[in-house]
Amino acid sequence: MYKLMSSKIFKTVSAVLLGAALGAGSLPAGVPSVQAADTSLSARNQLLLDCGPGPAAPGYVRLLPSTLYKASPGYGFLNPKLVTGADRGTPDALRGDFCVPKSPLRADLPNGEYQVTVLSGDSAEASSTAVTAEASITADFTAAAGQFDQKTLTVPVTDRRLDLEFGGTAPRINAIEISRVHKFDFGPGAVEPGYTPVRQTTSYSASTGYGFSDVTKVTYGADRGAPDALRGDYLGASGASFLLDLPNGDYEVSLISGDQTEANLVDIKAEGIYRARALAAAAGEFSTATFNVAVIDGQLSIEVLGAVPRLNSLVVKKRPNRVKGDKPTAYLAGDSTVQTYNSRFYPQAGWGQKIGDYFTDGVIFANRAIGGRSSRSFVNDGRLDTILNEIRPGDYLFVQFGHNDASSNPERYAAPYTTYKEYLKMYLDGAKQRGATPVLVTPVGRRSWDANGLFKNDFPDHYAAMKQVAEEQNVQLLDLNARSIAFYNTVGIEETKALFLWLEPGVYPNFPNGVQDNTHFKEEGAVQIARLVTEGIRDLQLGIAAFIK
Repeated sequence: MYKLMSSKIFKTVSAVLLGAALGAGSLPAGVPSVQAADTSLSARNQLLLDCGPGPAAPGYVRLLPSTLYKASPGYGFLNPKLVTGADRGTPDALRGDFCVPKSPLRADLPNGEYQVTVLSGDSAEASSTAVTAEASITADFTAAAGQFDQKTLTVPVTDRRLDLEFGGTAPRINAIEISRVHKFDFGPGAVEPGYTPVRQTTSYSASTGYGFSDVTKVTYGADRGAPDALRGDYLGASGASFLLDLPNGDYEVSLISGDQTEANLVDIKAEGIYRARALAAAAGEFSTATFNVAVIDGQLSIEVLGAVPRLNSLVVKKRPNRVKGDKPTAYLAGDSTVQTYNSRFYPQAGWGQKIGDYFTDGVIFANRAIGGRSSRSFVNDGRLDTILNEIRPGDYLFVQFGHNDASSNPERYAAPYTTYKEYLKMYLDGAKQRGATPVLVTPVGRRSWDANGLFKNDFPDHYAAMKQVAEEQNVQLLDLNARSIAFYNTVGIEETKALFLWLEPGVYPNFPNGVQDNTHFKEEGAVQIARLVTEGIRDLQLGIAAFIK
């Protein structure tokens, strides 16, 4: 699972203190509650530049056409007199303005390999732009009016500065994202050029920003000398976690695992989630794995497991920031009361299955809810990670958990005022860091009533804890629990059977024996709960309320 709050504070501080060995050092853009852009250039993992005369997008440094390169802050145009720009004001802060550069741009960076992602376009006119990095690496960008082209160049920096030159018949530069590629060579042997060595004694420290959390678990290593420097040596580290401090964001992780003389078998976890299982390689062969990871707490954790695990190398690349979509997408994270069901379960339905019926096609609903999940198990299954690797600025993340968090099942249970709150904050942090709007949804009420015949809240502690999180984190709360209970009371105890999954035997082929379920809904109930959610969206004045029919 993702690391919990007690360690997050330490990791955020660690991210500030990264040393030049990794090129980190300033507070990562997107750290929860700290949305200021990174402007310290003495040592960094990434530099996000929003080019143009308009306001900078959140987390980006404003690069004006008039920005002259100076040693401090360490970036700018070499001749700003040759740079113009315009602010169209649309479609968003990142793409709404641009520079028209006829001067090179320079950024001071530690030596190493970088991903340079350029966004080019104009909401009003066609554009054609050429970019050359370090006088040798080129890319061409072409976009019609209102369209934008984005490409990534892999660029080695060897003189502690990155130079970009621009050309084209109608050049436009909206944004430039520069991110360090982290490359590690594990083992006692020779180090592959461009890689950072990791030895058996390499312990994590805030000053370097990388290393094993517990070197006593790195129990062996060997240098075979072949077939090359990268694969010729390895470290064996069953149960050890390799930590790397990073700005929050989405990353691609690649690794090599094997041995020239012995067989190898390894499992890999990242952020507590299995990413590769039973990577097997015979003697002299090597397994590879590549996967995406969402980092939300300023640190990537790679755990090495297996009977005979060996790790040769690790490469971590930041995936480019995503831009706002043509339409907002509302992601739903929740349990079986939210889930979309196929025809094999008819007439069972979740409110997430019906919510789209209340809206025009101006918003897209992506229902990722799944039965039996709590705030905890949804994270540990990798489902939040999947959402965070897709969600864009301007999107929404609706989070409803509580039913299964109160379960006695240890894989689901989340203590309301501690673990539950910590997990909920992961959803909020991940969404906010990626420019999306999180909305907490209190758990929908069950068909349960008190001695006075009034429907009641079966999750009072988790309900209260969620409200606390919403207030503490200053996020919107849609009180579906209160809305649904109030609605049930207007319907009546007996009549609510028409909403819930109460089915007579022999009526529905999918439930031949019938069922009496006071938690889940028939389609009629899901429609009504979706209506209550829609009313809540309207009352909260969320942006997507504009698309309510």
